[in-house]
Amino acid sequence: MKINRLSITGFGPYRMTQTVDFDAYTDDGIFLITGKTGAGKSSILDAISFALYDSVPRYDGTKSRLRSDHCASGDETSVELEFTIGDTRYRVTRSPEYERPKSRGTGTTTQKPTAQLDVFETDGWQGIASRPVDVGHELGEILGLKKEQFLQVILLAQNRFQQFLLANSRDREAVLRSLFGTQRFADYEEAVSNRRRELENQLAVTRAQIDQGIADAATLVDDDAPETDAVAWLEQQVLNFGARIATAISDANAADIVRDNAEAKHAEATELRRRQKRRSDADARMAELDDAEGGVGERRTELKRADVAEQVWPYVAAKRSARDAASRAEVSVEKASDAHATAGGDATLDPEQLDAVAEKHSGRLALLADVLAREERLDRLADTETNAAQRATSANEELGTLEARLAQLPHAIAAANNDLTATRVEASRADAASADVDRLVTARAAAERAAAVEIERDDARHVEAERVRENTAASADLQRLLDERLAGHAAELASELRDGEPCAVCGATRHPSPAAHTGDPVTEADIDAARERLADREKAKANAAGIVSAHEATLAEQRAVAGDRTAEQIDGELEPARERLAAAREATKRCDDLDKQLGVLIAERDAGDTKREQLRTARDEQVAAEKEARTEIVRITAEIDAQRGDAESIAEVVATVTALRDTAAMLAAALRTRDDREFSAREAASNLEQSLSEHSLAGEGEVESARRTDAARERLRESIRTHDDARASVASILAEPELADLPAELPDTEATETAVVDARRVRDEFFRARDTLSERHTTLVRTVSSVKERLAASVEANAEFDVVQNLAKTLAGDGPNTRKMRLEGFVLAAELERIVTAANARLRTMTGGRYALEHDDSVQYRNVKSGLGLAIFDQHTGVARATHSLSGGETFLASLALALGLAEVVTARAGGITLDTLFVDEGFGSLDADTLEVAMSTLDSLRAGGRTVGLISHVEGMKEQIPAKLRITVADGGWSEIHQGNG
Repeated sequence: MKINRLSITGFGPYRMTQTVDFDAYTDDGIFLITGKTGAGKSSILDAISFALYDSVPRYDGTKSRLRSDHCASGDETSVELEFTIGDTRYRVTRSPEYERPKSRGTGTTTQKPTAQLDVFETDGWQGIASRPVDVGHELGEILGLKKEQFLQVILLAQNRFQQFLLANSRDREAVLRSLFGTQRFADYEEAVSNRRRELENQLAVTRAQIDQGIADAATLVDDDAPETDAVAWLEQQVLNFGARIATAISDANAADIVRDNAEAKHAEATELRRRQKRRSDADARMAELDDAEGGVGERRTELKRADVAEQVWPYVAAKRSARDAASRAEVSVEKASDAHATAGGDATLDPEQLDAVAEKHSGRLALLADVLAREERLDRLADTETNAAQRATSANEELGTLEARLAQLPHAIAAANNDLTATRVEASRADAASADVDRLVTARAAAERAAAVEIERDDARHVEAERVRENTAASADLQRLLDERLAGHAAELASELRDGEPCAVCGATRHPSPAAHTGDPVTEADIDAARERLADREKAKANAAGIVSAHEATLAEQRAVAGDRTAEQIDGELEPARERLAAAREATKRCDDLDKQLGVLIAERDAGDTKREQLRTARDEQVAAEKEARTEIVRITAEIDAQRGDAESIAEVVATVTALRDTAAMLAAALRTRDDREFSAREAASNLEQSLSEHSLAGEGEVESARRTDAARERLRESIRTHDDARASVASILAEPELADLPAELPDTEATETAVVDARRVRDEFFRARDTLSERHTTLVRTVSSVKERLAASVEANAEFDVVQNLAKTLAGDGPNTRKMRLEGFVLAAELERIVTAANARLRTMTGGRYALEHDDSVQYRNVKSGLGLAIFDQHTGVARATHSLSGGETFLASLALALGLAEVVTARAGGITLDTLFVDEGFGSLDADTLEVAMSTLDSLRAGGRTVGLISHVEGMKEQIPAKLRITVADGGWSEIHQGNG
């Protein structure tokens, strides 16, 4: 795998887009990433990890700090990485979740994380996936390395470099498990352990079930179970229960026969008693019907007379109705005669004469109809004349008022237009005033921030001065110890001299004046401790200087924004600017009101011209209408006077003639109706006399006395019909064959019923005993079968349990496993041996053959599970010791060798992936010049085969040795920039 190109935008300390071309370092093979502390060197590695795995190792899996703090609200954040696997080049682009301005309105909205994966083909970049989850899945297939593997073999980040060397067995196991994917062995161990627990629980449950089954069987047979040979005892109990059930079944069948006989005798007695009672009830009912026969005969006669009267009654009613109608017709003639006489007519005329009079008056009314219509129009014409005169006067007055208002409008419109122009000029200053206020508000905030930062900078300068003093003291202390160490070398060598043995320096065997220590000797450990203190002081000094620089940059930026003015000075400009802005905004509001007022005046002027013409036209029309109405009144009045004679009006003449016509017609109709009604009355009387004679009735009185209502006649019929139906029904019952020849004595049904109850009770008792024994027998058989099945199954389960328990203990490092090594630990121990072998190939070279890593699989303290221990073998002492005992520089070399060995083994396990790019972000400052040279030689050897190695370090010696550099600088605005090149 080779990292080709990286582009960073709005990520970490980088605000602007920064691009790194790693292919440019291919010829050099090794390059240095350099820059001040906090400039953003490690952020380059963070960006690579984020692009490939959506994760940043320094932040423990969180991404809340990825977006640059220098980004403006509208800036975007993204990382684009190009890499090559084999001969295929890929490009992945990611953006984390961050807040951005809303596209509409104010405020912010959450920008969701995005991802895009492309592959380069002959015709350019082609998309593979465009969702974060899909990109993650595709990269997992392409890379062949999990994140943990990638961080161990390609990107050796801060705080993780020495983790594997110094980890305890448990932590080392977790790292190796993630690198080599051995979780399946732990899962197998857990599966075997779970199976052991399942079998153990299953055996316990089976034993309990067997014991409970034997106890249940003992309860069923009302006996105590034997302590031994329980199965034989249970089988004998099953046979005993079979004999008892046979006896119970025989007894139940006999009792059932006795019950059936008793029920048959009781049913026979009950049926005889029912027939005897039915015959007795029918005889009693027939006697009652015979006693009622006399009353029923009277009702038959009454119903017959009522039916005859109902047939004659219509003739009686017709006669009475005709007589009443004739009387009413005579009254109508009298009223009509009086009305015609009152109207001035002759009431002695016959109907034909009266018809002629009515026809004459109808002709007269036809002539007067047109004259009457014109007379009725006179009032409307008078109203029209009066209204037209009033409307003409009103229109003339309104016209005068309108012309006066129209004369004033030109002056009002000109004044409103002048006010609007002046207000618009004032409102046009709003944007400039707003910009002035925003600029001054921003400047004031910057001035306040500058004042606060200035205080922070001064505090930081004091801290920096203190760190400089501490660094100077640590440097002097180291130099003092080096001088004392050098001065004490002679005494140290002299302490190893022995009489008769040659001196390692001069070869003499006599040592007359060996040098002696003048004070406490300075050891190598003292020198290493002093160097570590100096390194800590240098780092603290650099951190303090970085803080001061950051404060200086922020202070310069804020002062530039504030224009080197204080908050009080800016306040003197801010208040007038706000007043100007308020006045401009108020003018903006007034512009709308004035514009509306001007529009109203112009609209009023235009409408007034139209209204004036309308009023003139309306006035002229009303004057003409008044003249026309007056002329029509004079003409109609002349026509009416010619027709009304002595009457007051034509309406009075019409009313007189109409009364004569209507009363004449009414009297003629009344005379004709009277004659018709008298004829009908005579005919109805004749018809009644004929009907009375036919039905042998004496007169209307007899008909009326015999007549009954429809409801009364229906009640009479229903009563007679009910009596006849009852006699027929009782006669039918008495004629039934089953009621003939019945004995007089009643049977004793109470005695037969008692016999049935007793027989049923006995029968139920025998049946219950039989069913109880049958249920207990069934349960007993089921229990015995279950016990025998569980006993047979437990034999196989016990055998399986013994095997599984032994296997589980062995896999867990217990029992027969004397090495106390778990299965997964055994597999990982084999991988660790390969890692140690690969690491020692470099560690021996880097340490001149002094140190070698050893894999320790011995049983640990207090029988803790073993297999993944590491120790360092020292050739000078011939003794292996803990890795924690190494000095800082030795720890770095051992960690580097182990990391490179780990990379080789993991690469082999990952399908032979080639590692063309390697990054190391770790403290080279802990190495002395010679050790640094060895480490650099080892890293330089990695360039074989085209590999490119990127290093992050502050060591000045490395800057001199490595010409290819990637320099990180901090711009005046506080954000970082990347510069690529040599020198």
